[in-house]
Amino acid sequence: MKKFLLSILSPLRSPLLLLLIAFVYFIGISKDITGDIGKIGQIVFSKEYHFQEKFQTDDVDRIPWSTIKDLRNQNVLFLGDSFTKGLIYPDYLSMILYQNAAKFFADNIESPEKTFVALCNAGVEMPDVVVIESVEREFPFRLCHLDFSLKIDPIPSVYKPAIAKQSGFSTFYKNKIINNHAIFHVTMQDSLFTCPYKEKDLYFYHDDLRFPDDEQIWTAISKLDSLFLLAKEKNVCLFYVVAADKYDVYQEFTVRNKYPKKELLERFVDFEANPYYVNTKHVLLKNARQGVKDLYYADDTHWSPIGAKIVAEEIARRMDSLGVFQN
Repeated sequence: MKKFLLSILSPLRSPLLLLLIAFVYFIGISKDITGDIGKIGQIVFSKEYHFQEKFQTDDVDRIPWSTIKDLRNQNVLFLGDSFTKGLIYPDYLSMILYQNAAKFFADNIESPEKTFVALCNAGVEMPDVVVIESVEREFPFRLCHLDFSLKIDPIPSVYKPAIAKQSGFSTFYKNKIINNHAIFHVTMQDSLFTCPYKEKDLYFYHDDLRFPDDEQIWTAISKLDSLFLLAKEKNVCLFYVVAADKYDVYQEFTVRNKYPKKELLERFVDFEANPYYVNTKHVLLKNARQGVKDLYYADDTHWSPIGAKIVAEEIARRMDSLGVFQN
């Protein structure tokens, strides 16, 4: 009997066969990954997580991509990065406000701030209200590099970024071997996600720990002041929305956290008195403290529809209190 078992198991002792089995295993699990954290770090999350009813947004009308020609027919223009591009906070906001809105992007201009400046300098007839969204880990650097004389001629008429596709092997090789260090993990004391077996796991992108120096912060503060002044000159009601990093929102709930405390948005405290400056950390952290789960996806760096709706409601509240659409 022993010889019989050994004869069956002996092929499995081959190093090449074991390597092949491991390769197939890793390629296989990549198909089960959903959010960008799972894709970058090759971390397996529950396949059913994103299919929960609370994440479904079938009742929300999607805002169409816009052309320069269409901007004059809109009441609200959304400029942003991936928090605007792939998520639904603009859709929620336009639905709450009952306003015509458009999304407008320019990958070649690099940032929503540069896009706004380029549109202003090109003499494009802008909507009355513009909402610029910029993620926390990037916005100080984007502002530092903002050139107010920027002109793009001609400006592309449609801004819609392409999505590159990768094969299973290239995804495995690039993400697992090269980019595995890009995702960090900390345990939390509270269950703030509903992803099975990862309810207390905080996974976040390493750039959440990217900190500008003092000179860059002061430059960013000055540039943001100038951005609001430019909008005023163009008779545009500008809302500047900082999409708080996932780590920044959840860091106070962590235990045995070896990573530094993030207090970047506290350096921009002078803008808190400006109702057109929206620090989303405040409203998201308030909800997290109340036990609201899945403000961000467990397997992603972005807001879930739950978090996106909360942010949209906060912006809508401010617009309403300011009487933005009363005239």
